[in-house]
Amino acid sequence: MIDLLAESMEVPENRRSAMLGRFQHLQRLSLIDGINPGRGRAAEYRAHQVLVVAVAFEMLQLGLSPERVVQTIKANQDAIRLAIGLAVGKKGEIQPSVIWFDPAIVNGAADGFDPAEATFDYGGEGSAVDRFKWFVSNSWVERMAVISISGTLWHIIAAAEGHSGSSRPPIGPTSLAFLDALHDWYRGSAPDSLT
Repeated sequence: MIDLLAESMEVPENRRSAMLGRFQHLQRLSLIDGINPGRGRAAEYRAHQVLVVAVAFEMLQLGLSPERVVQTIKANQDAIRLAIGLAVGKKGEIQPSVIWFDPAIVNGAADGFDPAEATFDYGGEGSAVDRFKWFVSNSWVERMAVISISGTLWHIIAAAEGHSGSSRPPIGPTSLAFLDALHDWYRGSAPDSLT
């Protein structure tokens, strides 16, 4: 899984051990419940858990600490689950879906208030555009981070298919099975079953 995510995020070979260390830190913080790394056997991750780990790495890229990443993901499991559902709502396809939040690295998490948790939301193409127009026109938002769930999926598929370049990759059998697993998980999941 880490090799796939490293490929999808274009992490150079000489930085992959650092990525593995960050992943192990996230797991010690229980990003994915029920999987304990380092117990002598390889962990098996389901499709939605791979995507959650990818989102966690995107949040790390934005400057959130591992502790805040895990806390924010756990506090917003339903929104992330719904964002995944938007992305894979049509079987075998990827639809536009994004999450957004205020990362507030310097002034975040003071006195128990975490702007990343308080502003966390998701949407598809239309609702995201409407929300950002509102942010701009009402001028109360200082900053907002956006993670494209659909873009993250496309990059995972490109890595799985060995595709390089700036165009979207074709969806091959392995990727189709991954998308179908996400779709089936979303359709059968309970609201609290993200991690």
